[in-house]
Amino acid sequence: MKKGTCSKMCPLHFIKETQFATDGYPLYRRRKPEDGGQTATVKMKSDSVVIDNRWIVPYNPLLLKMFDAHINVECCNSVKCIKYILKDVHKGSDQVVFAAN
Repeated sequence: MKKGTCSKMCPLHFIKETQFATDGYPLYRRRKPEDGGQTATVKMKSDSVVIDNRWIVPYNPLLLKMFDAHINVECCNSVKCIKYILKDVHKGSDQVVFAAN
């Protein structure tokens, strides 16, 4: 959250069909509840919040079960996406250097 809004652009917009943006990233279909979309009520501390398809990230049930971890899945179809993935893979691990006297 930054200044009271989500920095990851959530909630995403409702879209009737999956499309590709001009930068090559996919805009996944997210149906409105009136058009057959899903809603769920989530209890958070003392409040109940109703969420819909705009708040759900792409995922793959097979990968979730195989790796027993939360994994987001995205379609990759441009050179820009490949460059981002390779940069992320080759950046190395996080490291900290400190000295104690």
